[in-house]
Amino acid sequence: MRKILILLLTVGLVGNPAAYELPDLGDSSAAVFSSQDEKALGREIMMEIRADRDYFDDPETVDFLNSVGNRLLAVSEDATGMQFEFFVVQDPSLNAFAMPGGYIGVHTGLMVAAENESELASVLAHEISHVTQHHIARMIEAQSKNMPLTFAAMAAALLAARSNPNASVGAMMGAQAGMIQAELDFTRENEREADRLGIQRLIKSGYDPRAMSTFFSKLQRYGRFYEGTAPAYLKTHPLTTERLAEIQNRLQGLPYKQVQDRPDFQLIRARISALTGGSQAALRSFEQQKLDVKNPDDLPHVYGLAVAQWRARQLDAAAKTMASLEAVTAPNALFYSLDAQIKHDAGDAPGALALYRAGLNHYPDQRALNYGYIQALIDSNRDQEALDFIAKRIAFNNRDYHWYQMQSMAYAHLNEQLLSHQALAESYIKQGNLQAAMDQLQIAIKSGDGDFYQKSSVESRIREIKTTLEAEKGGRNKGSRLTGLNAARELAARS
Repeated sequence: MRKILILLLTVGLVGNPAAYELPDLGDSSAAVFSSQDEKALGREIMMEIRADRDYFDDPETVDFLNSVGNRLLAVSEDATGMQFEFFVVQDPSLNAFAMPGGYIGVHTGLMVAAENESELASVLAHEISHVTQHHIARMIEAQSKNMPLTFAAMAAALLAARSNPNASVGAMMGAQAGMIQAELDFTRENEREADRLGIQRLIKSGYDPRAMSTFFSKLQRYGRFYEGTAPAYLKTHPLTTERLAEIQNRLQGLPYKQVQDRPDFQLIRARISALTGGSQAALRSFEQQKLDVKNPDDLPHVYGLAVAQWRARQLDAAAKTMASLEAVTAPNALFYSLDAQIKHDAGDAPGALALYRAGLNHYPDQRALNYGYIQALIDSNRDQEALDFIAKRIAFNNRDYHWYQMQSMAYAHLNEQLLSHQALAESYIKQGNLQAAMDQLQIAIKSGDGDFYQKSSVESRIREIKTTLEAEKGGRNKGSRLTGLNAARELAARS
């Protein structure tokens, strides 16, 4: 995954525009690569990323990352109407990247390397600026003749990586070879623009704008020290001395403002350390630190120790560690979810449900508490309660594919096969996998249960998806910019 993403982003998927309903009529790049093309390409790539074992779908970490990103978006007028999704890749390297369709990924290594929340925010602010300024569309416009073939080669390499990673890396290097030098200056201009707008986002959102300078300077020092193994972020985001000087010049004259991190920032860094690498190695790492709950600086690491103990199935030890932590700290959503998960895994379903309810009373939108509560209800054979709760969450936010996955599970427990496959189809739709959704809907129709209205609903959905797939196929036949991508998929399927 890491090599694929680095090479994919070096060729130009770093810093790209996101999905937005109406293209900027003043941007000529929209005529070459439309917002619909961006969405489609972004969904294609995200399907592969979500299927990869390095996709870090930890709800606590994803929740925190999205809270930082959404804080920046809230003050970003140029992002109005765009949809963003921030996600995490389990990889120790220091990297982050933006993709078509508004998908912004961050490596776990970068989240741990950031020493404060503002440093993490500075990276997201930079990536958001790549998206809002349509950088990938501009690059495609500049390379309009060669880009479809380049996308075809990149997509084929991305898909082939499932079976032969070395071959895929070689294919991508070949795909990018003819473009990198021609686009180097253009990319540097994009970087300067993203820096300038990123600083503005940091100021408006209340983060420390100087964090961009400190974090990028840190990356530059790492690059000089490690020579051939410079941080991946430097390879995809060229950081010259001139560019760093421009950042520092923009920060001169700004009044000093101390920005305090939210408690969750250090907790999440510790959580990532506890959940990555081998479980026993992570546990030993925390045990060797000789932590003291009376020392405030040690408290995030105490939480990390509890996570590592839970991960290693030392449930009693994890419960004791959490009790010692909670005796000296304020309540926290992360504590509720871990306590409840420990009780759930220990077989105490009533205790887990009680903790989830208590946590949701204080933090109703916290992702891990919602997912955990639904799963605990299903595991306790309280499937109808789970379905009622899911319905409320979908009414609030119907974009989260996890709701539909759990809905499918609850219906399956109730032996409602049509509804189970229909819910799973909706999950695939939210992930952009229309063919998998169609397969599930076909199974739903043949399930043998369901009333007239339910079957009619499934048949209506099938017609909608067929219409969409036929329209996409027609667009490809008429010379859509995604022709190369679909050709690459067919090539990968035959190889």
